[in-house]
Amino acid sequence: MDVLKVENLSVSFYRPEGEIEAVKNVSFSLREGEILAVMGETGCGKSVLCKSILKLLPDIAKIKTGRILVRGGEITGYSEEQMRKLRGSFFSMVFQNPMTALNPCMSVGAQIVEAVRLRQPGLSRRERRQRAAELMCLVGLDHPGERARQYPFQLSGGMAQRCVIAIALAAQPSVLFADEATTALDVTVQAQILDLFLELRKKTGMSIVLVTHNPGVAARTADRVALMKDGELTGVGDVEEIFEEIIHRQNVI
Repeated sequence: MDVLKVENLSVSFYRPEGEIEAVKNVSFSLREGEILAVMGETGCGKSVLCKSILKLLPDIAKIKTGRILVRGGEITGYSEEQMRKLRGSFFSMVFQNPMTALNPCMSVGAQIVEAVRLRQPGLSRRERRQRAAELMCLVGLDHPGERARQYPFQLSGGMAQRCVIAIALAAQPSVLFADEATTALDVTVQAQILDLFLELRKKTGMSIVLVTHNPGVAARTADRVALMKDGELTGVGDVEEIFEEIIHRQNVI
């Protein structure tokens, strides 16, 4: 079953110099429990595509045409209030740099507790702390009690990204967008975070949209790959099919 479907989506930025087409007539689907890698070079429109679905675009950007369907229901015309209910509950997002995503003035434990409070307001203070500890364990943070008292600057890049992922999982989303979530990390830690995504998919059954410019990241983690170039999807298919096509194109050239 498709949890997310995008049909003929086009997005433009309107600047004084004129219109810039960032996403052009893009269509794809995301299946239940699937990891889909949206892969392409920097500036090809990958992040704009994801932010369009989440309605996180700046004021100068606009969805021109197309439909966004969540479990068969259209959300293209949703208001900001309606989208707030979807973000965090159905959708969640992990950004590239964990140090800019975390508040430097709050302990990471307090930030995870706050995310739980916002997404599950019916829990007591004790239950929120307990849920935060469970999330920290889920993302592979050892000694959660000790880590909870630390501030972002006291954590390595990998541990900080795990905290960001824990915040994203606070309301048990059905679809997680990971926007270049391993780019700022070294190769060893990057592999650990990718393995974490695979483990989270196995444990929670959620679907993941993995935005990357790195073919190795897509090959290691994804079930399917959607190739983007200059705002357009140039191919969608199983990992083996897409990489065979890429190799064939290179040989032809």
